[in-house]
Amino acid sequence: MDAWTVLAVALCMVIATGAAAQERPSFRELGYRLHPPAQWLAHDTAAGALVLLEDGRLLRLTSENGGTVRLSADDGATWEQIATMYEGEGPGRPTQDLECGNAIRTASGAIIYFYRDFENKRFAWDDDAGEPIEASLDVWAMRSVDGGLTWIDRQRIYEGWCGAIEDMIVTRDGAVVVPIECLLRSPGRHGTYTVRSTDDGATWQASNLIDLGGRGHHDGAMEATLAELADGRLMMLLRTTLDRLWRAWSFDGGRTWRQLEPTDIPASNAPAFLVRLHSGRLALVWNPLSPGKQIRPLAELAWHGPPTSAGSEVNADGWRDSLLIAVSEDEGATWGEPRVLAEGPRLCYPQVLERRPGELWISFVAGADWKRNLVSVREADLLVPVAERPEPELTIVAFGDSTTAPRSRVATYAAQLDWALADRGVAVRVINTGVGGNNTAMARERFEADVLAHEPDLVIIQFGICDAAVDVWKGATQPRVAIDDYEANLQYFTEALQARGARVILMTPNPLRWTDALREMYGKPPYDPEDPDGFNLFLREYAERVRAVAQRTNATLVDAFAAFEAHGRVEGHTVDDLLLDGMHPNSTGQSLEAELLLEAIGR
Repeated sequence: MDAWTVLAVALCMVIATGAAAQERPSFRELGYRLHPPAQWLAHDTAAGALVLLEDGRLLRLTSENGGTVRLSADDGATWEQIATMYEGEGPGRPTQDLECGNAIRTASGAIIYFYRDFENKRFAWDDDAGEPIEASLDVWAMRSVDGGLTWIDRQRIYEGWCGAIEDMIVTRDGAVVVPIECLLRSPGRHGTYTVRSTDDGATWQASNLIDLGGRGHHDGAMEATLAELADGRLMMLLRTTLDRLWRAWSFDGGRTWRQLEPTDIPASNAPAFLVRLHSGRLALVWNPLSPGKQIRPLAELAWHGPPTSAGSEVNADGWRDSLLIAVSEDEGATWGEPRVLAEGPRLCYPQVLERRPGELWISFVAGADWKRNLVSVREADLLVPVAERPEPELTIVAFGDSTTAPRSRVATYAAQLDWALADRGVAVRVINTGVGGNNTAMARERFEADVLAHEPDLVIIQFGICDAAVDVWKGATQPRVAIDDYEANLQYFTEALQARGARVILMTPNPLRWTDALREMYGKPPYDPEDPDGFNLFLREYAERVRAVAQRTNATLVDAFAAFEAHGRVEGHTVDDLLLDGMHPNSTGQSLEAELLLEAIGR
């Protein structure tokens, strides 16, 4: 059986069986790909809000409706609500969870819960001044000394704006230490300090401030995680905008933090989670830098002007589309080879609970709706060398413009093809060579390097939006690439590939829909901004030329334009359901294209 036949059979199985034959839910169900050896457990559960009781049962604490306390005796399969934490008025009434949950059980059995006062949340920022106008998201805490049935000592820990509370630990001497992010002024930025309790959360003492500098509403020393080392030191890892995690040291159990330094752990502007395991190892879960990006020297990260639009003084890497996990055998001095835990749109704010020795429960939020996911990983699996992906039998290249190109927080059709094939054990390499802003004339200049050089077996070609666009803000009245030239370019790509024995799929561009931003930029003649279909004035004809080239060259056609419009004709649906910004497909639109491609390849 040749490679193409193997691929076709595997794809038919993917289409026919969906997730039924998967050991874990597929990316279609979860909205992201969960990599082996991780196993999915549940939605709507934060590992940081789970408390292990002495008898092995679990408590789950959440902040809605005054704070709920639920008990499970079957590893979270079922939950029984046993208490409400607080039934009075605010301020300081638990009303909402967001990224994380924050609870811990002390050596004496007290349960401590930290949360933020979302009911009284206020935030406004002056971009010109680089300062907050108003900012309030206070931190509160309360505790229980009877297994969660009643709650006492409700108190405000910090008054001001606090980002996510990622972590809290109990040290060997019984102290509870919690990192708190705080908003600073002149210039506006974030710092971090810890609060420490030696009486099971009845009272708290604050440490000194950790200030890394920065300018902007998403800059500074943020959302920290920490662990106690074998020699008694506390090691804190901080989210920064500087391409790496930073590390702070306490030599007195969290009372003070006297040493601050960069690590060599490449990390995007997102929080990590550090945990001490029963084995003595450390485990770390975090978001890496964007694919292909390297840590920039600190000299290149100096301030050169006002904060960026992302709220930091440097152009920070905001990649959150993959989560890594690694373990350290030497107290965090070095880390083993990272494994990909999950990849997909916006996976962030990890927390880890060691449910049993060697059994890690890991939670994170996923997707645009920040849905919590809980998964499990065995420590023993993390110690096995990362298996290399089999040498690919086939190479697939996705060649296109910004609708094809990798995009943060969107699962592209190329990525979803890769995941579907990998989940079936198919040895295929999928290479995404989409480039934002490209039209077919520009693509001809990079065709050799970005497509032919990979010696592909299959090429998916999707251009058109940037070809058909009329730059009306420049006074243009005609498309960037004339329609006959567009058709000729597509035919050139197709015939050049077919001459080399490659299979070609021509995919029509997706249709467009007006948004306020697009009307402002393109809402001039020849476009009609009052016509709902007015932005497709030329694009519809360009899609027809794709169909003509496919028919003439006997290339496979995937008609995304028609499929998007068919979706919009279904009652209760619109084309906008499939678009991120009126132009680029969102993850749902990309999934539709991936399904069409899987079916086409499998034919």
